[in-house]
Amino acid sequence: MDNVRTTEFDRDRADALRRIWFVGDVHGEFKYLAQTLLQAQLRPRWIVFVGDIDIFHKPFREILEPLRRFDPHLGIAFIHGNHDADTHQHWEMLHDAGDAIVFHGLVANLSGIWVAGLGGHFLRPIWMPPASPAFATQQAAMRGDVFKFRGGQRPSPEYLAAIYPDDLDRLAAEHADILVTHEAPSCHPRGFEVLDDLARRMGVVRSFHGHHHDDLTAEYARHRSRLGFHAIGLRYCQIKNALGEEIFAGLPGW
Repeated sequence: MDNVRTTEFDRDRADALRRIWFVGDVHGEFKYLAQTLLQAQLRPRWIVFVGDIDIFHKPFREILEPLRRFDPHLGIAFIHGNHDADTHQHWEMLHDAGDAIVFHGLVANLSGIWVAGLGGHFLRPIWMPPASPAFATQQAAMRGDVFKFRGGQRPSPEYLAAIYPDDLDRLAAEHADILVTHEAPSCHPRGFEVLDDLARRMGVVRSFHGHHHDDLTAEYARHRSRLGFHAIGLRYCQIKNALGEEIFAGLPGW
């Protein structure tokens, strides 16, 4: 990893990076984010959820209304996690998100910082690296000629949240400063080398992930030379800014 490049990137964009908050899996618990916002000395410009928002009782846009009232200029972006497809209702409620940015498979410009998103998880019937994928695209997996239907003759919702090879291929052709994934790179005991490769191909300085409800960031430092980027973990409800600085410590994993 080019430490000079990282140092210069952080120095030149420090204010913008401190105003982007990454929020670990909340699983419907938004009170900790609200409390942290009320107490913050430096308010964020963007809040980015790293998946497992885990709502099914009301649309995400309605849940976000208090944040909009608190700061009408606050930007919201998110990727999905595996539990965001526990049911079709989970998926539909999350993606009824108003003007929040859904950036799975995309690169978004957040106050001059290019942030890429890869939602979902590796699912064995679809693709469990390093094994070869059974399906290259979500469209192929969801046609219904292979998997059983349920819930009103629709394919199982869990395939909506699977990671497909074309998701990575699409992102790998882009450049980004930061990569946000639900799954972890290989520095996590249950991480994946294909995410290392994606981050390097995109030229990112830093990556953030959720999913495992732990924060092994200090241990990841041993892998920086091999990875070529800084990897940051987020535990349950934890909040860190885009420099990797902790804003809220989060809660014990479960």
